[in-house]
Amino acid sequence: MSPHALHVSKLAVITFLVLFSGYYMFSTPAITQQDYHEIYRVAVSGKKAAFVEAVLDTEIDGPLDNSALTELCKRKVWTPGLIFNCEAPQGGVGNVRNVFLNCVRYAIEAGATAFVIPEIVSRGTTLSTLHTDINVPFSYFFDREYFKASLTEACPQMQLIDHVNDLWDKPSTAKAIPLQPQDLSEKFVASTVLAHPGNWTAAFKSFLNFSHPASFSANLPILVSLHTPLLQFPLSYDDPLLVANFGRILRFREDVRRLAATALYAMDKKYSMGIDPDQRGVQPNLFYGAHLRTAADAKAAGWTPYSHQSENYLNHAHHNKLSVIYLTTGNEADAKSFTEVAGNLSIAVTTKEALLAEKEYKRELKEMSALTWDQRGLIDYEVLLRSSMFGGTHESSFSWNVAMRRHVVVGGGRWSKIGGDGGEPMPSKKPKMAGFPASRKREEPTDGKATSVEEKDIPRQSGSHKSPQSFKDELSIVFGPAEEGSMFELSMWP
Repeated sequence: MSPHALHVSKLAVITFLVLFSGYYMFSTPAITQQDYHEIYRVAVSGKKAAFVEAVLDTEIDGPLDNSALTELCKRKVWTPGLIFNCEAPQGGVGNVRNVFLNCVRYAIEAGATAFVIPEIVSRGTTLSTLHTDINVPFSYFFDREYFKASLTEACPQMQLIDHVNDLWDKPSTAKAIPLQPQDLSEKFVASTVLAHPGNWTAAFKSFLNFSHPASFSANLPILVSLHTPLLQFPLSYDDPLLVANFGRILRFREDVRRLAATALYAMDKKYSMGIDPDQRGVQPNLFYGAHLRTAADAKAAGWTPYSHQSENYLNHAHHNKLSVIYLTTGNEADAKSFTEVAGNLSIAVTTKEALLAEKEYKRELKEMSALTWDQRGLIDYEVLLRSSMFGGTHESSFSWNVAMRRHVVVGGGRWSKIGGDGGEPMPSKKPKMAGFPASRKREEPTDGKATSVEEKDIPRQSGSHKSPQSFKDELSIVFGPAEEGSMFELSMWP
């Protein structure tokens, strides 16, 4: 088509549109205010949907890379008929996630050719019902199908079994062989972490020969049941690429991830941040993420008090020139006080509840309200991952889990070692973990100091963002005594 013909065609289309619009305006009833609202609603809804989908498709540390896990599974010797089951853990998502990943890692190390997808002990619907004995499915926190697909693709040598009841037709598995994996090691780093993980497989084989001397096979399998291994397997034992990606086989359920993405959208819109949902990594100059862990259970455990946590976070946010704080807390009174003090510093504070309280998010707010307290915490986890700077408290595995995942971004998609090397055992204090009872008492090397978190160990108010830190990198700080972070740095899968 010639340039002249193209120009004439464009002019004809424009003329037609003008005439059609005039006809529509003068020959039909006027567009009402309600029509405008509906048109705007549809336009905004489309923008929100595009933002949410982009967030779901973009992780801060890039696409999942399971190549190192695939290579690990190729190198292992697999034992037909050996099935591993992970006993249901109780606790927050930081603990549960670490237990599940350790169970899978032990199963790979043992060469188990089948793994039962574990359940979780629910902590109830509210903070007042944190201690229950009700088992809920894997999907209570995680995307089951994604887990199955990711692990099966990387490690096809291991069959995944949906539930222990699916072994009904294999009577040889009726009586499980109980195992506390740490019992097969004699030396530990930071109280709980295996000092010599390379010796664990041989020790397991000896244990199995002693506890089950009879032969077993694919047709006559046995079931080994692991007792909730928390903070045990050292990250330094594996390839940095594997460490950076291994935890990604546990992805949160999609409804929770959508709610988190919607909260990000609402925050971006409210504060005009300019969040790019398509950009991986952690974007600077957007908002501060604060994990204010001062709920009733934390107070009962003697964790760092509100006065110290709040001052640490506010000073840190102010130092980094971030004028918006996304706050996650289970204590409404402390949240109110925190917001008031922040306002005096010209810092706005928001929460997922506040962000989704707007009329346009009515459906999402209703959906979130139907979740339990622990499930709503997953929304916070996802939003905090994307904060420009994050602050947490040293007693909380949730804080550590967020900081460790963000540390992968610091390492450019690979794990950058931050703790000891796991080679020689050394004394360390073991913090109390709310809602997650210890499996048993164990004699540990000691330096003669108290093993509980006492008042004298709590960082004092300093008026500075440089309060004592258990962990610090370019993107996150976990406030607390330096010696308290060892076990997390060594064994908290990012």
